[in-house]
Amino acid sequence: MRTIPNSVVVGIGKGGSCKTTLATQLAGIWASEGKRILLADLDMQASATKVVGLDPVQHGAGRHLMDAVMYGDQLTTVNARDNLDLVVAGRHTKTLSNHLVTATAPQDAFALPFEKIMASGRYDRLVFDLPPSGSSRLADMAMQTGKYLLVPTSSGVDNIEGLRVLAGELDELDSDILLLGVVLMKISAAAPRKRAEARQEVSEILAGVADPFQTIIREAGAAYDDSRKAGLFLHEYAEWATTVSVTNQIRTGIKIPTNLADLAREFYELADEVDDRIALAEDLLQPRAS
Repeated sequence: MRTIPNSVVVGIGKGGSCKTTLATQLAGIWASEGKRILLADLDMQASATKVVGLDPVQHGAGRHLMDAVMYGDQLTTVNARDNLDLVVAGRHTKTLSNHLVTATAPQDAFALPFEKIMASGRYDRLVFDLPPSGSSRLADMAMQTGKYLLVPTSSGVDNIEGLRVLAGELDELDSDILLLGVVLMKISAAAPRKRAEARQEVSEILAGVADPFQTIIREAGAAYDDSRKAGLFLHEYAEWATTVSVTNQIRTGIKIPTNLADLAREFYELADEVDDRIALAEDLLQPRAS
């Protein structure tokens, strides 16, 4: 079984389950802290590509990954920020997904360009943003070749029940991927009981498999929307907001979400938690000298 070194897969689940939000915000924070990050957008809708402020059409619309997997070309990346490069998605991502359905040794073909680029030493960590489950063969390939898995979920009944299915699928999956934990997303900070109940449910569902992260990401629709419109990560938007005076907000009509700073802080805390779990996993996975 092939495993891509230093890779973190963010999925799995239906559309709207916060996969892209989680993948892009963590990638942006890690890059801002000095880690060299490669973010691979595997969704033909190119959501992650757009979040980081790139136009998928201007950057190949997924052709670079398609050519690397199908024809053995060197994988081309696009710079998005200091320490952050992107594998762009788009219309060619669907062509690649369809190709992998019938390809010989699809896992090897998918993993090889990522193995090569990680072996080059250019990046410290590779982050995969998955498409919705069942919509792309690329999600299967990332799950079967990735090293670590992060799963975002909210407190909705459908999402919680989906974790029960996930727990069973991980047992049957032909993969060595390690589930680092579940991230509870978009649960109001003003609902501590709801937060506690959601964490307890996840703990019970995944008992013996993984634990939910302590950090819970709050619901903050306006902050998410405004940061995307500004073409900034949440932590970048929060930093910019500190430079806008109340007078300037009144004069220009800009309204800074009141929970923006807290939301950015939660993502920083989550990024640290994920780092800690990866470090622990790396230590436990290291072969012991006899």
